[in-house]
Amino acid sequence: MGCLLTVGRIFCVVVNLLFLIIGLILFAVGIIVKFGDSLLKSYYQPIIDNLEKSLKEAGYSNATLDFSLSDIVGNLALAFILTGLFLLILTIFGLGGACCKVKCMLIIYVVMLSTVLAGQIVFIIIFYAKQELISDKIKDNLKPAIQTDFQGLNGTNVVSLSWNFVNQQVKCCGVDSYRDFTGASQWIINYPSQTLQTPLSCCKELPSDTNFSCASAPTDATNYWKTSCFDELDSVGSWGSNSASINYSRICVVYGCKKKQSRHERMIELYQPTIRRKAVIYRLYTVHFCICDIIARYISDQIMIQGLFCECS
Repeated sequence: MGCLLTVGRIFCVVVNLLFLIIGLILFAVGIIVKFGDSLLKSYYQPIIDNLEKSLKEAGYSNATLDFSLSDIVGNLALAFILTGLFLLILTIFGLGGACCKVKCMLIIYVVMLSTVLAGQIVFIIIFYAKQELISDKIKDNLKPAIQTDFQGLNGTNVVSLSWNFVNQQVKCCGVDSYRDFTGASQWIINYPSQTLQTPLSCCKELPSDTNFSCASAPTDATNYWKTSCFDELDSVGSWGSNSASINYSRICVVYGCKKKQSRHERMIELYQPTIRRKAVIYRLYTVHFCICDIIARYISDQIMIQGLFCECS
């Protein structure tokens, strides 16, 4: 029994050291991204140069791509900092309790883990037993924003940029279908001899001229008009043992973007993005979503591994 406790304690120390390093890395990266844009510019500038070259070849040659990365991914940097601090605090209590045998630290550590685990269990139960409670809530918050703020392919606000990006990258059209865009107050649908039924970003191939038939007379061959973005994202995130936490991270991203919408809109208005700048923003959103999923996986692994092997030691 004593041997098992020793092995468990050693394992707990090793795991906590690993996540202590992860916490330090996340915290450091968050600080650098938030306050050290000049240090990172040399790394992402070649990507911007390549985008600028491609867009010039496509006929867009008048705009510049000068912008601050910290302004665009400021929320992501804050997420890195907070996640890093959480892991640091958690692992410090874990190391103090397991390695130094400080009883009060071990109790706090177990309480913190138990609280997070209990929250995950409750969420997983709700997620699998009453998925519609979560999905309907998300949809109810997404659809009104489309109706009030979506401006079409040339839109410059966060809602327009985000939905144009999602429609193209996920190969879908709207929360449930193209009907979510019907009646959007800021979306211009009337063009000479044609009226748009779906956003142009729902077309499988973006039109290169004024022929918008893929959006004015959509078919399954030319348009994603009947494909739900919500269902597509849900199916991508529903595999694996951490599916609930991955989906939860996407929910947090959705709410986070919505809560910070005004800040991003002020930034976008300041830089007055052209199509070229939108292309950069789309790619940065891709990085934003992917890294948030990675963070969610790290937290989930941290909780699951430490919860199973450390609480009893």
